[in-house]
Amino acid sequence: MEIFLTLLTSLLPLYALIALGWGAARWLHADRLTLANLTVYIFGPVVCFGFFAHLELQPAFMVLPFVAFFLMSVTSLVFYTIGKRVYGDNRANLLAMCTGHGNTGYFGLPLVMTVFADAPQWVAVYMFMLLGGSVFEATLSYYFAARGKFNVADSLRKLARLPMLYAMVAGLMVHALGGVLPPLFETYWVYFKGAYIVAGMMLIGIALGGTLRPVIAPRFLILTFVGKFLFCPLLAAGLIVIDRQFFHLFTAPVYQLVMILALVPPGANIAAFAAQMDLRPEKAASTILLGTLFALFYIPAVLVLLGF
Repeated sequence: MEIFLTLLTSLLPLYALIALGWGAARWLHADRLTLANLTVYIFGPVVCFGFFAHLELQPAFMVLPFVAFFLMSVTSLVFYTIGKRVYGDNRANLLAMCTGHGNTGYFGLPLVMTVFADAPQWVAVYMFMLLGGSVFEATLSYYFAARGKFNVADSLRKLARLPMLYAMVAGLMVHALGGVLPPLFETYWVYFKGAYIVAGMMLIGIALGGTLRPVIAPRFLILTFVGKFLFCPLLAAGLIVIDRQFFHLFTAPVYQLVMILALVPPGANIAAFAAQMDLRPEKAASTILLGTLFALFYIPAVLVLLGF
């Protein structure tokens, strides 16, 4: 119970940011679309560039970004197919995003820092694994968002204009060429990371505060929860079993990181993409909020039951 309460307490500030966003929309008339564009086009690319420029390649962990990308992509594609059969409209795109795109950064990173408080080297490994999530977010997830409103050609053109893609390439080039980022960038990069987390979590509350009531669709919510909290963790568990039985590439801490990545609730950036593309943003924000509230108790309980 003590471990459960410690994990629970570490997650509460994230929920406070959602509440601040809701209040900002209701009483300060904060604009959802402006904050969404700031998150997608300014905060996100700067943060992404910094992470890729700081990347320290470790051969033993090179496969981890591919594991993250695989988990998110398979889950997203499976539930996109299910959504097409159930709905036949752009709700399938939103379902694909809500099941495959987890809140690995805003939510997962503070959780990993708590679980591995005595072993910070594993936090760096988790951040390296998130590179696969960044690629998924900037490619397949954004494509689903754009495809929900535009045709294939328009969606690909919008994907090609996404700044985060070019930020990744620029960061990798800086690292490959041995470039050293100036201290001034390092200072402001810390600020941008903080702004990215605050804006991303507040965006959920702002999207909810801009409507009279949350848009809750029971069938959509059930499908999202099955995909995000059951299918994706079971898929991750399957990969762990395969590695334990045949490949023996990783140890227990890496398995814990993979499970945390698979367990996190739907990503806050879904609200940004949905708002930008007018892809049922109120339903997106409601689903993210309910998934995040559920995760507040679900993830600590699962981690404790698994002995993490």
